[in-house]
Amino acid sequence: MTHEHKRSGTPPSTRYRLLYATFTERNILGRTLLGLCLVCLARPSQAADRMHPGQWVGTTVVGGRTFPSFSCISQADADAMNGDAKSVQGYLEKIIPTEVCKITSVNVDGSKIIYSVVCGGQPSRVITTIYHGISSEGIDSSGAKTEGKLVGPCK
Repeated sequence: MTHEHKRSGTPPSTRYRLLYATFTERNILGRTLLGLCLVCLARPSQAADRMHPGQWVGTTVVGGRTFPSFSCISQADADAMNGDAKSVQGYLEKIIPTEVCKITSVNVDGSKIIYSVVCGGQPSRVITTIYHGISSEGIDSSGAKTEGKLVGPCK
């Protein structure tokens, strides 16, 4: 049982499926989740970390509805997400169930992460997120918007 599962009482894969089921019904499979929003982090070799480990909270706005998100980012998670495009894609594939979404490409450009994803038979979406170490904001090609921030150590 993961640390996150113990805190919320809902397995992570179930939360993602519930979140994506709502998005599928609206024909807009929203990231980011912080995860997905938390999901999109990277660091070129000469840059500072884009995401620090700890408790992250955020929101995703899809079709006028706001969905809260939270995640405990471990040092290993932050290291993976602060790496190159291959490292970022590996982390995204770890936290986004492949039966829900397939990551088709990941590009790292400074503090910006851009990736393409196909979810639930829907058209491919492009998700762009900019990271500032302790905060992030993003948008996808369907108009969903995300924001997140570090609020302290993991609970």
